Amino acid sequence: MKPRTYALSVPIVGVLAAALLAGCASDPDRDGCDISATGTASFSLAAAVAPSRLVAGSLTAGSDGKYVVASCTDGTCRWNAGGGAYETISEAGYLAISPDLTLVARKVGCSDVALVEVDGDKEVQRLEGLPNPKVTDASPVGEIAFSPDGRFVAGAGLEGDLIIWSVEDGEEVANDDLGNGVGSISFSPDGSLVAVASGDSVSVLEAESGDEVGTVAAARGVDPVWSPDGRWLAGVTTEGHPTIWDATTFESVESLPGQSATAVAFSPDSRSLAVTADPSSIRLMLWAPAELGGSGEARDLTQAPALTSNVIFSPDGKTLYTASAREGLAAWDVATGKPAGSFDQPPMPE
Repeated sequence: MKPRTYALSVPIVGVLAAALLAGCASDPDRDGCDISATGTASFSLAAAVAPSRLVAGSLTAGSDGKYVVASCTDGTCRWNAGGGAYETISEAGYLAISPDLTLVARKVGCSDVALVEVDGDKEVQRLEGLPNPKVTDASPVGEIAFSPDGRFVAGAGLEGDLIIWSVEDGEEVANDDLGNGVGSISFSPDGSLVAVASGDSVSVLEAESGDEVGTVAAARGVDPVWSPDGRWLAGVTTEGHPTIWDATTFESVESLPGQSATAVAFSPDSRSLAVTADPSSIRLMLWAPAELGGSGEARDLTQAPALTSNVIFSPDGKTLYTASAREGLAAWDVATGKPAGSFDQPPMPE
């Protein structure tokens, strides 16, 4: 593998902040690198990079619709879906959480991933194999993602190396070298494919072999998402337009021109998308693509909390949750556009 060099860009800053948020406690190992413990996150260093209440990309809604979870200043925060105070269910944050909200994935060691039980913080699996490029100020592990069925975990290094492991036994299932920094990882609903954003494109790989089956041109910084029925892949083009691709041919089938999107999310019925867009007014919109049986138009729902917001639907499709690193968690009624509950926010780091 040839050596690569990196400028300190916005995506890398985000990786460093997330690494610090996920928990670091120094204990040099035999290789001379720092061992990350699964203890309390060191938020003061993360704050020096970008003060954050929570990691927007960690926002997750449980499949039963009862809770919303995010990695936050206090560790792992869980709210009742209807709003109110949060409870800290772990003193450390995470980079990914299993679909049933029972396991979290954290960066540990020189370049390892630990699977840890939410209830009790017990490490149940150590995932190894990503290269250690001797990063001295954060973990060299970048993105981590669980498959929707909970069988696999994918992790990426800062150099673009990708490994998929079995959750059950921690064994490596597949690996690939994408040759660039990985911006996000997203499994298809059945877990058979994984979309990996790298540079200005998204590669779609077979989960159990690592073989590439397709690629689409998409912008760095916006996570690609799969429709729940597995037929479509949505993201943002290099021009910034929300776009849908056919998940079989990987051809673009519809775009929403004139918008500059920062996040997209499919509704549970796979027929519409939520879009955070337009930096000038920071809008939260609902788009009904004609290809999916809609009007092809988008309607403004409300003002999103911040430009950097992530957005997800509730399992029943009636509520949208947005998460911003600085503003925290908010919820919006899909039918009316009005706030759907008030959420207490984690403190900003001192």
